[in-house]
Amino acid sequence: NWVLLAKAGHVLAKAGIPFVASGGCATGRQLAAALAMGAEGVSMGTAFMATIEAPIHEKIKQALVDADERQTTHIFRSVGNTERVYRNAQAAAVQNIEAAHPGDFSKIHHLVKGELYRQAFQETGDTQNSVWSCGQSIGLIDDVPSCRERIDVIIAEAAAIVQRRLPGVLIASSRL
Repeated sequence: NWVLLAKAGHVLAKAGIPFVASGGCATGRQLAAALAMGAEGVSMGTAFMATIEAPIHEKIKQALVDADERQTTHIFRSVGNTERVYRNAQAAAVQNIEAAHPGDFSKIHHLVKGELYRQAFQETGDTQNSVWSCGQSIGLIDDVPSCRERIDVIIAEAAAIVQRRLPGVLIASSRL
C-alpha cells in the first residue's frame, strides 16, 4: 500500500487530480502519512463500523474490537472480484468451494447473499454465518466510540504528529 499510495500521489499531483487514500486506514498517524504522500484525505470504512452510530449489531462491533490485523482474509479471487472480509467460518466455506470450483459463482452465491449479511448485522449479531467486508485496520480498533469521538481522536493524533514530530525531524540539525 505504501508504494501504491506514493505512486498515486506522484502521478495524480502531476495531473492536478486530488485523491482520497482508502484501505487499511483507521488512525491519525495513518491520516498524517496519507496526507504526506499527497492524499487530500482518507476513507475509513472499518473504523466507522465500530462506532455507536453504525447500524450494526453490537456483537459485530465487539468482534471488530476483539480482532487483530490477522482476522481478515480474501474471497472472490477465483471470480475476479477479490474482497477482504472478516475471517470466519462462512469465509472459509467460500474459500473451500472456490478452490474446488474456481470461477463458478453459482457454487458460492448462497453463502454470500445479502440476506445473511443483513441478518447478522441487524438481527442476530452472528459473526460466523455471513461474509462481511472489513480491513486489516481491525487490528487498530480498540473501542466503540461515537463518530464524533473517533474523528476528534484521529484529528488530534494527526495534528500532533504534524505539529510536534515532523518539524523536529526536518530541521537542519536533524539526524537525517
